[in-house]
Amino acid sequence: MVFLRFRRAGEAVCGIMLIAFTGLVVYSVAMRYLFSAPPRWGEELPKLLFVWMIFIGAGFAHFAGINLRVTLLIDLVARGPRRAIELVMHTMIVLMLLLILWYSVPILQLTVRSTSLATGLNDSLTFWALPMGVCLLLISECWRILRLLRGQVDSPVPLGEAAPRSSEPEIE
Repeated sequence: MVFLRFRRAGEAVCGIMLIAFTGLVVYSVAMRYLFSAPPRWGEELPKLLFVWMIFIGAGFAHFAGINLRVTLLIDLVARGPRRAIELVMHTMIVLMLLLILWYSVPILQLTVRSTSLATGLNDSLTFWALPMGVCLLLISECWRILRLLRGQVDSPVPLGEAAPRSSEPEIE
């Protein structure tokens, strides 16, 4: 139930960001080409929203199980070996995400002291989207690993919901 509410909140946040992004771009284009008076922030603020929308959207898409997956080969593998392969895969993804998180710290440190000329906002706001998105993906990956350790296979099921029953018996 917690994951369902969390996913719904994510959908709302991403939807609001998309509407705001679209509104800002339409306003900026209209002001530029119809009135020859483009806003100073017309390029930078939509770019900031777009970056946040990508990373937050990726995290919530993974939570919802709607991320792109190529399962042609893994679907051919028997349940036991499949779980082992998926466990190794998800562990490697967690390690990669931790590495990205580690290397995002110097980027944040470099940009924390600079401000945007157009908006006056701190430049690090753009780069904070990366660790936030990575944290969402880490939570999702840890939940998927926990499901694998409990005997389920990883299927594109939204977190917090039960996976569809397979014709194969559960391995206890």
